Amino acid sequence: MKTEYIVYGLAKNETRDYMETILLTTTEQKHIEKVKELASVDGWHSFRVATFNGEAPNFANTLNI
Repeated sequence: MKTEYIVYGLAKNETRDYMETILLTTTEQKHIEKVKELASVDGWHSFRVATFNGEAPNFANTLNI
């Protein structure tokens, strides 16, 4: 399975991190910078890129035990 890239960003004038919006999902890294460039023109900011390789989530790793 190919790695999937997920690009998140905050809308213009938004400062709350939990209000991120998914702007793109792709398997092509070359699309990431173009989307960030185009979104910036409309005021989007604070971009974050995550990867997904098809693995099942491990929720136990998210606990502070």
